[in-house]
Amino acid sequence: MVNICNSEQHVVLMRILDARNRPSITPDMPLWKLKLTEEEYTNLKETLAQNAYRLEDFGIEAALCYAEWWRRDYNGGIPSREDVAVGLGLPHYCWEQLYKAARHGLKSHGFAFIHSLKGNEYFRTLLNQGGLPVNYIKNGTNLSGFSRFLIGLVEELSSINIDWDDNNIDLIKNFNCIAYLGKAFKNDNIYDVSLQIAHAIISEEDRWLPYDDTDSSLSELTKSLKREYRRVKSEHRTKPLSLSWKLRLTSSETANLFVNLNIVKEISSKSIEGLNYQSCYTFDVFVSGILVGKYVRKSLVKDDVGEVIGAIYSRITVGVANDIKWSGEPVVEVKIRCDNDDRLFPTLCGSYPPNFECPQVFQMLDDNVYSLKSTVNAENNIAVFSTNWKCDGSHKLLLNGELYSAIKFTDKVDLHNCMSNEDITITNEFTPYSAEFRGTYIQWVEQSNFKLLTRIPVISVFDQTGTRVGNIKPKYRIHNSKAEWRNLSNSCLLPFGLVDIKVEFPDNKYVMETFYFIDDMTFASRNETMFSTELHLDSRHVISAKVDECENLSVEMTDKNTWRISRDACASKYSPTCNLKIIAENNPPLKVSVVVPFEGIVISDLEGKIVPSGKIISYDNLRYFNIISHGQSGMIDVTYKSDKIEDDDTIKHLKSPVIEGIVPLSDYRDLFARMFQLYGANTFDRSSSIELKICDKRIYIRKFVLDSELSSDKIRITDYTSEDTSDFIYDGDVYALPVSENIKPAELVQIKLEPYNRQMNLFTIPHELLNSEAILFSGPESSRRLVPKYYNFEQEDYSSEVRGEMSAANIILWSERLSKDDVFVGEYWAKTVKAFRIISEFNLPFTTYNAFKSIGRDPKLLVNLILACWLNGASDVLIQEIDRFEDELNIAVHWIPHTVWGECIESFIRLLPPTLINIMNTKLGEITELINALFNATLSAEVASELTQYVAGGNIGDARIFSRADINQFKSKIHGYTDNNIDLPITRFVLQNKYYVDQEMHKSYRVMIESAMCAAENFAQVKNHTNLFLLESRDYARITNFYRKYFKETYSKIFIGTVKQIVNK
Repeated sequence: MVNICNSEQHVVLMRILDARNRPSITPDMPLWKLKLTEEEYTNLKETLAQNAYRLEDFGIEAALCYAEWWRRDYNGGIPSREDVAVGLGLPHYCWEQLYKAARHGLKSHGFAFIHSLKGNEYFRTLLNQGGLPVNYIKNGTNLSGFSRFLIGLVEELSSINIDWDDNNIDLIKNFNCIAYLGKAFKNDNIYDVSLQIAHAIISEEDRWLPYDDTDSSLSELTKSLKREYRRVKSEHRTKPLSLSWKLRLTSSETANLFVNLNIVKEISSKSIEGLNYQSCYTFDVFVSGILVGKYVRKSLVKDDVGEVIGAIYSRITVGVANDIKWSGEPVVEVKIRCDNDDRLFPTLCGSYPPNFECPQVFQMLDDNVYSLKSTVNAENNIAVFSTNWKCDGSHKLLLNGELYSAIKFTDKVDLHNCMSNEDITITNEFTPYSAEFRGTYIQWVEQSNFKLLTRIPVISVFDQTGTRVGNIKPKYRIHNSKAEWRNLSNSCLLPFGLVDIKVEFPDNKYVMETFYFIDDMTFASRNETMFSTELHLDSRHVISAKVDECENLSVEMTDKNTWRISRDACASKYSPTCNLKIIAENNPPLKVSVVVPFEGIVISDLEGKIVPSGKIISYDNLRYFNIISHGQSGMIDVTYKSDKIEDDDTIKHLKSPVIEGIVPLSDYRDLFARMFQLYGANTFDRSSSIELKICDKRIYIRKFVLDSELSSDKIRITDYTSEDTSDFIYDGDVYALPVSENIKPAELVQIKLEPYNRQMNLFTIPHELLNSEAILFSGPESSRRLVPKYYNFEQEDYSSEVRGEMSAANIILWSERLSKDDVFVGEYWAKTVKAFRIISEFNLPFTTYNAFKSIGRDPKLLVNLILACWLNGASDVLIQEIDRFEDELNIAVHWIPHTVWGECIESFIRLLPPTLINIMNTKLGEITELINALFNATLSAEVASELTQYVAGGNIGDARIFSRADINQFKSKIHGYTDNNIDLPITRFVLQNKYYVDQEMHKSYRVMIESAMCAAENFAQVKNHTNLFLLESRDYARITNFYRKYFKETYSKIFIGTVKQIVNK
């Protein structure tokens, strides 16, 4: 720590410190907490002005002035370094010297700089030290608007999981509450300080507030935020999934639509049609093929007599997904992929894009961004409507290639429809209701230009709290007709073609959707071969159709609504779908895309290129490849390959039927994950991969497919996955994580490498890394990813043998460091938590960072990691990643011995400073909640609750030895991919006690049952038990985790039953 306060030239700074009985400036307290007086601030500014020619000698004074300028003198807008210099009374040309001096002042006194994907944000950090810009906030009506924004922010952030140390302020821009801020408030520094306030309120830590709470007006702000948080917490209810829409103006005459999944923290199984809550423990939600949320079963719902009638699922994804640009499809595909292999395609509220034949009102959310729901900018609206509608002052708006009309308005606007002669007035008032149309998914349709119906949809209406509203009476009529609306019921016979369905809400507003009713229309194929087929359109209605020419396909009409379609046998690319134009009287053309029913199974990319045998595909790139199947029952055969395996015959095979139609490879992700679970991902073994065999074609899947190498003073990205890589150009980002022994926690941040020559795949090594050690990896958005690789830039590249030896030594060193380090203030634990966050953000293997290998071998270190994550605000990230963490390290939190939990937590509290022990006692409930959430992420909800209670010092119920009936019940739940379970892993567990009535059974049954019992012995510390945390037990550990993952309910019952037997023995 630099101490410059003894020099006479720093007399003003010394007086400030003396008045507060402080020997120096330290990084444990933000600068605003010094609470400088007006006189002290004036004296500091005079000091800088008198020494303007040598500001570098007054770094901490400069930093203090930066903080105080932000707190006192900021006056709106986006601040600049020049503004600060001039505001402090310095000449304009001094801004750079002042900025550099302030940076140096903070750094020399041990302050950490805010780091994001943009790099180190020095200016943001300097202003951040000033806390809340109090004078500006309290000026005029500013406090009122800012308070409303903060109340909305607390509400929004209370409904999602968030990593508070992520420094990602962009997520605020997704929230409606941003509309409460005036334009002058919309800058990163205001967002930053707002997140600090919300963090303090939600974490119930007043000491984190970036302002003096004794100020009366600010004290009232704090109270109002606390009231809002208490209200949000008390309104504990589930909501159905839904989508929201935004309009982004790219110019005065062009715009794009964006869609996103609304954040729902908890959801009832009843709101997802077809969800099997008994066998589904986790599910992923995809919107337009993009993963937007992951949910885990939190609890079961029982009726009055104790019968299970449903389940509650909790969102464990951290943060908010990016908005997804709408590409023009009439229905946005929402897919729910369950861990029991079910695939569901629900139609949600918001699945349909705005219907501009009914004028749509968007309200301003941010500059040029408008939301299709109410914001606080009630006076800033834009209406978008089809060109049939006219009004004075409207202008043309091009949206996704279609021309519409639009007009901005404040309160209301009058419109006239030239076709129907209808007059309406639209206002800035939004309905709190929304409608959901279910039962509209048609499996054989790939694309269409209208929303399709084959039957009457199931319509539900929800209010703004997600509660279903009853007594809804939908109506229908032929599209754009002047006929009266008719009541819609299941007995109605809809006309073939376009129909409008209108749903009236309790507030007399309504929603209208247009569908193309196709009734019994379908397609049949015959005479299929690999290269030709006949396609016939069937319908009882009078219609005609034409098939468009497609790439490398020839189409010949052989009869009415019948075509022969052929493809070139030598073509390496062809369209997997054909497009039909269907004409029905008094209706516009219906354009439908269906799979061309060639017999056989083909794997192609999204452009239709046939994937050759031997192709290596990235595990994160699966959604860019499809399996196209028709008329041939095929099986996917998945196995594991590695040069390190001597006998391939011992390797298991997993098989699954090929799904008919066009199915992305990502739909088989769980099958691939299961194989990696059996043998480990082995990221750093370049030959490790999954072999996917379909018919006579073999394709290989790796977690990481690219490599890097040191080339002189540059990093070269290499591709060894194919013979000819002459045209390979890496278009992703490359990052480095410093890992030198002497690095400080604040310096443990990812550093982006700048491209040196894209054509040669060369990247420049950052100057700050030239004499240090680092791990190189690719950005999280890269579709083809780099194997994370360690470099010492002072040395030449190491051989794999030397790397192995160095890694082993470093793991031992980490174990020693962490064992001696103080969880509360230790820098090694601080670095470990930061590394955890970075690994999560960039989706890297946890084995990339050697600290986690050490933790995986020692249950005490694992408990301390949990405590360190809780202390550093990383609980949500830990919960999100715990399943992957356990898989990759072959460990499990529920294996931690019961006594170790108590020892570690007691030791942690004992080493706390006396002033914090009382505070800590009030926080023990939070630790218990975190432990329960970790158990709940990997065990059944009921067992997680029981185990948490026991770990926290409670009792555990009685149990008896498992009977034959119990064992038979367990066996009935154990099913592999084959009838005889030969795909399930086999080993021999050595148990120390007898926990069940012995009987003859298949090996896989015994292994699964005894794996849970072995884990229970580990937890209960039975004498001579198999220690699953030891390196030599990793095969037992991996197999135990396999059965826990894929037979969670059964495993959990056996585990807790065995624990009870041991405890009560």
